[in-house]
Amino acid sequence: MTAKPHVVAFTSLKGGVGKSTLAVNIAGALSLKGKTALIDADAAIQTSSGWATRGKLPVTVLKEGEAIPTGIRYLVVDTEGRPALEDIAALTHSADVVLIPTAPNSVEVEATARLLQQLPATNANLDRVYIVITKAQPVGTVGQSARDELRSAGLQVCETVIRRYTAHERAHEQGVLVKDAADPRSENAWADVLSLTLEVC
Repeated sequence: MTAKPHVVAFTSLKGGVGKSTLAVNIAGALSLKGKTALIDADAAIQTSSGWATRGKLPVTVLKEGEAIPTGIRYLVVDTEGRPALEDIAALTHSADVVLIPTAPNSVEVEATARLLQQLPATNANLDRVYIVITKAQPVGTVGQSARDELRSAGLQVCETVIRRYTAHERAHEQGVLVKDAADPRSENAWADVLSLTLEVC
């Protein structure tokens, strides 16, 4: 009997927070541990699948509804943008881990806190939901402060803070993982990805 893959899903109520960037790179990091597939379930934007067409990624990239190949150990899902609350709740029962990327500014931190406070009424499995702070300035403690603020509200937040480097944009343009991007900070950006991968898997 084939083992069920470990499913990591990324979702967000706001665009531009690095959801697809994280999905692609976390999938790439997981591929170092086992055969990995990435489902681009955002039919309107298709950032992940578009990324794959520009270069070469070490994962199988699928559109929603396509058959998952046999032998997949890790399955990463890049969900549609701005999903309904009920869809997020359903995701918490089908995925092993649900990550909600959030930039470290007061507007997004407060919006994310409100979202998590609404989820219990939908019968969501909050044990599987984690916030991850993204797009933090590499210098300073703004990202860590946002992480600690959300934790003080009783929410699960990943320890790793994803710092904002141009290497992420370069990787998207070149169709590669951030570690392979032609950028002097690609190694720093990849270190963040590996740290988050260890946390969620």
